[in-house]
This record gives sequence, structure tokens and C-alpha cells, in this order.
Amino acid sequence: MLQRYVVDVAELHRLNELNYAGLLPLLSQLESQAQVTIYAGEHLAFSLRNVSEARYTSDIEIEQLKPDWADYLHAKMTVRLYHDVRMAEIISSQGVTRLAARYQQPNREMRHQDEKHQVNQFLADWLTLCRKQGHIQPKLSETAQKFMPYYFK
Repeated sequence: MLQRYVVDVAELHRLNELNYAGLLPLLSQLESQAQVTIYAGEHLAFSLRNVSEARYTSDIEIEQLKPDWADYLHAKMTVRLYHDVRMAEIISSQGVTRLAARYQQPNREMRHQDEKHQVNQFLADWLTLCRKQGHIQPKLSETAQKFMPYYFK
């Protein structure tokens, strides 16, 4: 007999707290610029931009930059940061909004039982990648950008 999936709320909160702590260094970069580009490898770049700001929350969009790939291969997510409780969770991933904590199996959308946990774990893994091998590209003036090779822009 199959056991019913039970959401581990404590684990999900721990993951959200770790994600918030991992995003804090990137937030300091977003305060001075409208958009930040993070390079995590030779052909791996991500764009971060602040979508909305409220008193206790901020929404940040993270999108993989690779113009010659199909849209469905681009990693794209929107992260909501809750500053009062110091947590961050993905509210949209690959165009899917309103992620439920648990999905019945089987389901029409073909979601995993723990889809919400998996996308938040992906954010934690992405933050680890950025911390270990990523660097932030400083924003250059338009005059300086004219003289940069196309693959540096």
C-alpha cells in the first residue's frame, strides 16, 4: 500500500530561510542597479531584476540568459522574499504560478507530489552554484558598451 505524501513544513521553512540568506548578497547589488547579471560559467549567465517592492516583501525575477535556446529550456523563476520572517520562496517557475504544497497523484498537470519543495530546492542549488563559481558583471555605461565584444554584453 502506498503511503500518502505529507508535507514537511519544518523542512520547507528551513529551505526558505536558507534561500533568503543566500539571496541577501545579491539584493545588495540590486539596490544600486535595476538589473544584475551573474556569470556562473563560460556559457551560463543569469539576469536578476527587482519586479516589485513592498513594505515586507520583494519579488525578484531570475532568468537564464541564452538567446539561441528554445524558451522552455531557459530557467525562469520569480522569488518572493518575506523580509519580516526572513524567508524566500519561489512563487512562479517556468510560467507555473501558485504552486501547491502537495499534488494528488496522478494529476492532469503532471506535477510531482512535492513540486513546491523541488523548485525551492532548485533555488537553493542555484544559489550554491552562484556562491561557488559565480561572479557579478558590473553595469557599464552605454559608451563603454559600444566598444565591448558582443559576447561580453
